Amino acid sequence: MASPFPDRLAAIDIGSNSIHLLIARVAPDAGGFVVLDRDKDAVRLGAGIGESGEIREDALTRMIVALKNFRDRARASGATIRAVATSAVREASNRDVIVERVRREVGLTIEVASGFEEARLTYLAVCHAVETGQNTALMLDIGGGSTEFVVGRSEEILFDDSLKLGAVRLSREFFPEGKTDGKAVAECRRFCALSLSPIRRGLAHHRFHIAIGSSGTALCLARMIVEKRGPAASARLNRVTFSAAELYDCVERILAAKTTAGRAKLKGVDEGRAEILAAGALIMEAVFRELALEAMTISEYSIREGIILDSIARLYQTERFVSHEGQRYRSVQSLAKRFDYELPHSEHVTRLALSIFDQTGALHGLGEIERELLEAASLLHDIGLFVSHAAHHKHSYYLIRNSQLLGFADYEQQIVALVARYHRKSPPRRNHLEFMAVPTAQQQIVMKLAGILRIADGLDRTHASTVKNVAVEIGSSDVVFRLTPAGRNTLEYAIWGAERKRDLFEEAFGRRVRFAQIETKQQ
Repeated sequence: MASPFPDRLAAIDIGSNSIHLLIARVAPDAGGFVVLDRDKDAVRLGAGIGESGEIREDALTRMIVALKNFRDRARASGATIRAVATSAVREASNRDVIVERVRREVGLTIEVASGFEEARLTYLAVCHAVETGQNTALMLDIGGGSTEFVVGRSEEILFDDSLKLGAVRLSREFFPEGKTDGKAVAECRRFCALSLSPIRRGLAHHRFHIAIGSSGTALCLARMIVEKRGPAASARLNRVTFSAAELYDCVERILAAKTTAGRAKLKGVDEGRAEILAAGALIMEAVFRELALEAMTISEYSIREGIILDSIARLYQTERFVSHEGQRYRSVQSLAKRFDYELPHSEHVTRLALSIFDQTGALHGLGEIERELLEAASLLHDIGLFVSHAAHHKHSYYLIRNSQLLGFADYEQQIVALVARYHRKSPPRRNHLEFMAVPTAQQQIVMKLAGILRIADGLDRTHASTVKNVAVEIGSSDVVFRLTPAGRNTLEYAIWGAERKRDLFEEAFGRRVRFAQIETKQQ
């Protein structure tokens, strides 16, 4: 029997320095996937940022051309495409314009990853490339616009942070002409050391046994170090380990080259990396010194492999693949507890909402991922009460949207926040900017999930869990919710509360909604 899920996936990583393409075939017996094709295009989005923080037209044009090329190659291979943008797009003042332009001109929906999500995806990949067992590991990923830090044990993330410390960013600031004179190098070193202060403080409570580096800067430095070791060294970089002494020697060779042209002549350096290598090397040097690292092991996997692995976990939901499902739930629970949520009410509303979701599949046509998003929104829908009862639905949106939910893509976190926001008061409207900013397909998901959550929340208006069960009957023009009371409860207030909040469900599904209490025999 053919699988209902795609067996070929494509990850497009839109970074500050390069756009990368990875096309893979899902292969449970080969570590999750087999690479079919990979490529990159050094479009330098981070170098194309104007004075007002926007990515300039020339850089955008290069990006559009690269994305069209990679889109065509992915589609020709029959792959389902997932595109993720990181630091440059994330921080651009014209971010929304970029996302809409790519949707319109390329036909791709870009996920703009938060720094935390970028770190999570990279860590997911690193866990597959470098076997750490039960040892605690520090993962370092130096990108063009930011550097991500994660401490984890197996698949559990214990600490993560993201700094605006990237090879393209620092090259633009300290080495705009590509020259590494002594004054600029000293200033860059000082800046890196000061920038790492919050990481040093954050890691004071986390002991780790191994440091792992990934992405372009780490790979280039490792290649240079391997080249110096001589011809007997391994050609593969994955799991190669280099010492602090080897790194410091490598950094001095890079700085001694003085110019971009000089660095391009060094063994192990490709021409496309030479322009930003000095800044990247100084970031790595600062990390070693400030965190007192003695060695680092290299992972050839990075965020694009993480995108593939994460996509497999979401699509297949099987033990054969890594899944952060547990981590997602733990993260939601942690956020709920942080804002002192009302546990009995939230869990009861969640149970009712999931029951309604499961019984209305013929109407909504959504899957397991959307069910998880509904579960998260239901558990978190009232956390805005921590701020104020007035407009607490809007406070819930803000708290969810601006918190760290591990395991959730940025667009998923936006959906969770919007569903929670619409659990009461006005349903989505065209003048609601946050709602209108998401793609039409995601707006429909929000409408459906929020319609279900509103009814579930209305049924527990008294916060007394008076509704034991909900049986849903779907007709051609109406949907009837038959309610079983808990014990001897009367459901007058539950029905009244749900009737006041049925509007969005009726709008989303085009059915009239009715409620009826099932009479039960009392002992």
